[in-house]
Amino acid sequence: MSGKEWSGWGVSGIGPLHVKESIPNQDSYIVKKYSWGIVGVVCDGLGSKKQSHIGSSALVKAVTKTAVLFDFNSDIKLFEPLLKSLWNINIYPYNQEETATTLLFAIIKDEKIYTGRVGDGVIALLGKNNIIVEEDKDMFTNYTTPFGRDLKIEWCIYKEKDVDSIVMCSDGISEDIKKENLLPFFNNYLEAYKNTPSRKRNYEVKQWLKNWPVKGHTDDKTIVSLFKK
Repeated sequence: MSGKEWSGWGVSGIGPLHVKESIPNQDSYIVKKYSWGIVGVVCDGLGSKKQSHIGSSALVKAVTKTAVLFDFNSDIKLFEPLLKSLWNINIYPYNQEETATTLLFAIIKDEKIYTGRVGDGVIALLGKNNIIVEEDKDMFTNYTTPFGRDLKIEWCIYKEKDVDSIVMCSDGISEDIKKENLLPFFNNYLEAYKNTPSRKRNYEVKQWLKNWPVKGHTDDKTIVSLFKK
């Protein structure tokens, strides 16, 4: 299969707290098609870091470039040092601490799906087996480890033929939905919008992200979808 068999989109909305405090959306995303496949990325800048919006934007760009440059026939662990190097270039003159961000991504290439994550948020793979990939947080803390720290990318690799669609979202969405409701939510979202014209879809999704039906919600919200056409 190739990029011609896959399509996708992403939508992001700034949280009410950041609007109130004139802070930029700290989430970033990208969906990029290539002749060999497709890449989707969601990054959520840590709210405590002043330049985290720069870090998240720099990291989504670094993932796409790494996906192009990296030899996936080699040791997958070598992907991360290349990604870190490109991210460091992108965030200059800031450092990793100032620009801390989480990372979720899916790369579809050579009939395989490579997913990776560091930190919170959710990746859902829908198809032969429905799978949720998320952070295993300690029950006594809400702290999440950002990309670039000691925690390494958590990789999962799947056969492309076993997956029909992928949804990734930042914790501004995933933490407001009960775990048992995540898969139905993602399925309904895909069915509702995958055949909708992009302008109409983006408008409608931005509206319901803005009017998120959870009382007291404050966080930025980003959702990326990839699907077989």
